[in-house]
Amino acid sequence: MLDTIRGVTDGEQIIKVIHAAFKRYEDDPMPSSALTETASTIKKELESNVLIFGAEVLGQLAGVVKVRCFKDHFYFSRLSVLPEFQGQGIASAIVRYIEKQAIEEQIPYVRCKVRKSEGDNIRLYKKLGYHISQEEVMTSPLGFVMETVTMEKEVDWGEN
Repeated sequence: MLDTIRGVTDGEQIIKVIHAAFKRYEDDPMPSSALTETASTIKKELESNVLIFGAEVLGQLAGVVKVRCFKDHFYFSRLSVLPEFQGQGIASAIVRYIEKQAIEEQIPYVRCKVRKSEGDNIRLYKKLGYHISQEEVMTSPLGFVMETVTMEKEVDWGEN
């Protein structure tokens, strides 16, 4: 069902996917700052060397993720899949794509942060081989204090 995963730069399309995926946080006592992002903020991130990968299904952008590249790790955030495509393995395929990119760049780790309350996301990453490397309390960009976990995976360069 998944056509391809590739770099994407269309801020309007990217933000549409992010907002649809994070809409469930609208009425949350601690809404996600993803809902305050705009096509303009996405453009600024792309100009500051944030990579955004997108998954296409039947020619439609169905999922996206932001990736920041550091010397020793890739950090991904805003993994977003349109609600109508969730549960079809797209998020897993996107994460595996990030890992493949890390291997190609000889970057040893891939990391992400997850709200500690998001058990489904934590289970997904554990299923993909990630482990919790750090727990912390942080303040979101909107000023909410929340518990988060950093999850990481050492990628196997032998898989390349």
